[in-house]
Amino acid sequence: MTVDDGALMLDDEGEVHLSDSVPTTSNSADLVVFLTELPRLWRGRPLPAEIDSRRSAAVISVPACGTLGLRRNVTDLTVACIAGLAEPDSADETFRSVESRLRQWHIDEERDGKSILVATSQWGWVRMVTGMVRVNRPWRLVSTLKGVIAAAAATASFGIFYTSIWQMATVLSPWRLGLITAFSIAVMGTWLIVANRLWESRRSRSSAATWSLMYNTVTVATVFVGIATMYIGLYILTFIAGLVVIDAGFMTQQIQQPASLTSFLLLAWLSTSMGVIAGALGSSSDSYESILRATFGQRERERRLKQERDEDPDDEAEKSRQAD
Repeated sequence: MTVDDGALMLDDEGEVHLSDSVPTTSNSADLVVFLTELPRLWRGRPLPAEIDSRRSAAVISVPACGTLGLRRNVTDLTVACIAGLAEPDSADETFRSVESRLRQWHIDEERDGKSILVATSQWGWVRMVTGMVRVNRPWRLVSTLKGVIAAAAATASFGIFYTSIWQMATVLSPWRLGLITAFSIAVMGTWLIVANRLWESRRSRSSAATWSLMYNTVTVATVFVGIATMYIGLYILTFIAGLVVIDAGFMTQQIQQPASLTSFLLLAWLSTSMGVIAGALGSSSDSYESILRATFGQRERERRLKQERDEDPDDEAEKSRQAD
């Protein structure tokens, strides 16, 4: 058995086609199992796996395996696909082991009788979306938001030095502080999506609405998870800074009640929310390309452009000469 990296061929609609991909692999292989980070659909339903017995090849969509127990899910699908390729006409127990009330094997006559594993419930969509968010690695989005973090940290620091914010933090109830947190994250998330044009418009393909909805859902989830990660980090730093800078006795005088650890926690909570709201303005100074690459739709477009350049290098060179 060998493991190698390679490119899967996409059609005009961004779908993986084994008929074009298999010839690009090693001819010495008895069978080939592709693992791809691309989402795959069949009639508007998530498609975790597909087996093409005629070409002794299978493709597994890793995002459709979700996030919990990912390694086990991918391993089970791989073993099932190998079993299906080895005995394509049998109801092998290993082949059927990945079936459940949530997903079933079908024979797709439109695709030359290929065996496809199709999600049969809404849970399949949940696994697909969470899997795509995991592939996006939203926590890495924080590293691209340098302007946001700088503006948020600068504004949050005001909460450490202004006594009026100390007083406000101790007066506000936890549920109101929670609403302020939700509002601040919503403001920044909306600003990032709108300012960086992350929203996917309908594309000229069949089932365009389904694809657009899926990509937009993943984009929103990725952005908000990234912001939540930044919020937690900024909260911890603000809390520590408050403990270091603010004297508990002086804080007691200003808020007219004994300053406790809870007082510092509430102060960091309010200050961080204020910082995140201000940080939305700093997002305009961040790299548009870096933020855009965090979305699945953009990465698909980049793959297709690269594929077009690889398929027709002469045409690409001609375009470059014309541009010069």
